[in-house]
Amino acid sequence: MSLPIQEDAWPDQDLEPVGRCPVCGDGRRAVWREQVTDAAFRAAPGRWTLWRCQACETAYLDPRPTAASIGRAYSRYYTHAEPAKNFLVPGDRPDLRFKRAIHLSHYRRDYGHPSDEAFPLGWLAFAWSPWRRARAGQFIRHLPAPSTRADVLLDVGCGDGGFLRVARALGYQARGIEFDPVAAATAQREGFEVFVGGVDDAPLPDAGLAQVSLSHVIEHLHDPVAALRRLHQALRPGGRIWLQTPNIDSRGAERFGVAWRGLEAPRHLVMFNAASLMTALRHAGFVDMRLMPPQLDAAFYIEQSTAMAAGLDPYQGDRGRRRAARREGKAWDRDALKHPEHAESITVVARRP
Repeated sequence: MSLPIQEDAWPDQDLEPVGRCPVCGDGRRAVWREQVTDAAFRAAPGRWTLWRCQACETAYLDPRPTAASIGRAYSRYYTHAEPAKNFLVPGDRPDLRFKRAIHLSHYRRDYGHPSDEAFPLGWLAFAWSPWRRARAGQFIRHLPAPSTRADVLLDVGCGDGGFLRVARALGYQARGIEFDPVAAATAQREGFEVFVGGVDDAPLPDAGLAQVSLSHVIEHLHDPVAALRRLHQALRPGGRIWLQTPNIDSRGAERFGVAWRGLEAPRHLVMFNAASLMTALRHAGFVDMRLMPPQLDAAFYIEQSTAMAAGLDPYQGDRGRRRAARREGKAWDRDALKHPEHAESITVVARRP
């Protein structure tokens, strides 16, 4: 199904210039991608330019929608549904009891999570498979075991609370921040405390959080370093932050250009590679930055980018395109395990000193 691009421009009065890199403040830059459209959701009019900072390698939209107007770009953004059942949440998937037991064995051995339900030698299923270990780590966002039952995890951009349910199952007091009130209401019905709004407005404790996670959130923020500084202050000493974001140094970004699914202008305002994300964290006061084993998601990016390059709706499934993307995606993911700096999305952890 072909979808028309909205050719109208974003109103001038709702645009703001940027000029300098939002991460490092340097003014040296070069055009990285231009004439980028909202080919993923067809919600936002306009053609957009992404600049690449020549100092820290961050990519950023300039000009960009103002904070007051950006909400219009989300009018068709995702759908609202109840959280998907998750095999790690007790009672959700009794048919996957064995899968849960061997994962809990791995999490007990590698992440310190105590569990009476763990299959004693289940960790052996992961010991010799980087692929399985990478997937298992991503399922729990590489969370270590909480030190006490009072440890608080904050998920920024928690959506319908899917990961909050996993964190609670692992022993954390899980809370969220979510801009979308409909998604937030779904999480609240699950019993979670969720602030509706952004990081700037949320009531955060001073040095009270054990863990913070942001999954595909940082790229949506007008001032990512300021948000990271607030979260740094809210973490207790030694507390950890976990971030995942599309990778501008990925194979897909190079191959598909303006049709790469990760661009998503104008919702993605500031975009990163591994080095620039670590620079942002460093400017916010974090230390011990580490690039983690990647999310093995190449098939998603290949399938959707292929559709967008052809002018098609990426969410209209095509069996042949999906099969081809899975075949190629497996090869890309195997390479990403060896070179996570070129994965389609990057995952970085850091801590407050």
